[in-house]
Amino acid sequence: MISVIVPTRDSAATLPACLAALVPAAVNALVREVIVADGGSSDATLEIAEDSGAKVVGSIDDAVALAKSDWVMVLSPLARLERGWEAEVKLHIDRHAGKAACFRLAYEDRGVGPRLREALTALGGPRAEQGLLVERGRYGQHGPMRRLNAKAFIL
Repeated sequence: MISVIVPTRDSAATLPACLAALVPAAVNALVREVIVADGGSSDATLEIAEDSGAKVVGSIDDAVALAKSDWVMVLSPLARLERGWEAEVKLHIDRHAGKAACFRLAYEDRGVGPRLREALTALGGPRAEQGLLVERGRYGQHGPMRRLNAKAFIL
């Protein structure tokens, strides 16, 4: 149902947690494929991607062109989706065709600073770390976004 695209560059430290959060959705056939768009990593990023079964390409545009699903989700390697995110994505796809969406941004750090950053992000436009869910044919021209009721935790 969706192709997940993870743009990377030297992301070996965070990529495993990002990919692990996708496993339940792959088992339930929501995630059809994972494509890593690597910008020239010199660490173990490519090995991790290949060991996970992800396809590896050189750019996000290449990944979008290669994607087999009607919907793509571009997800930062710094993000770890919260448990149950897949239900929110499925609901969005079923009820909001043609409209792009992003996750709510959350920080795992404790304290006032992370909560303030979350609040400020909620007031402004979406950030790359929040991910993007959009119909493949609308990538690059998605317009206003709906915020999903699921969080992307920044590692």
